[in-house]
Amino acid sequence: MNRFYYIGMLFAAFSMSSCFFTDYESEKITSPSGDFKISTTVNRTKKEKDTYADVIVHLYNKQGNIQAVNTNAGDGSAWAIGWTVVGDTIVLQSSDIGNQAWAIQQQTLVPLEMTDDLHERAEQLYKEKYKD
Repeated sequence: MNRFYYIGMLFAAFSMSSCFFTDYESEKITSPSGDFKISTTVNRTKKEKDTYADVIVHLYNKQGNIQAVNTNAGDGSAWAIGWTVVGDTIVLQSSDIGNQAWAIQQQTLVPLEMTDDLHERAEQLYKEKYKD
């Protein structure tokens, strides 16, 4: 075959694989009260960092980013994040570390003990994200 075909195939393979080796940043999700937003990031490129492949939650108030928390959930496993339906509580469903939740107290994320309602919300978030 012609050498341009091979060059084109190599370029296509590189382009497709490069999307798997870029850092991830989600869109911001607004809390039920409208007072806060969260987003998530995943470091997929700097393997030497302690946060490599961890899901990081970023909390924003109306003035900007106020806190980031490493959930220790691995991006290699299925995970989903969102808010409780009522109240400003963040819920994480993670297939590798289990479910977690945080309340916002004085502009700070505070870990919560998981309740049946929070576990149920975590599973709802998972089903919404992976519905197909």
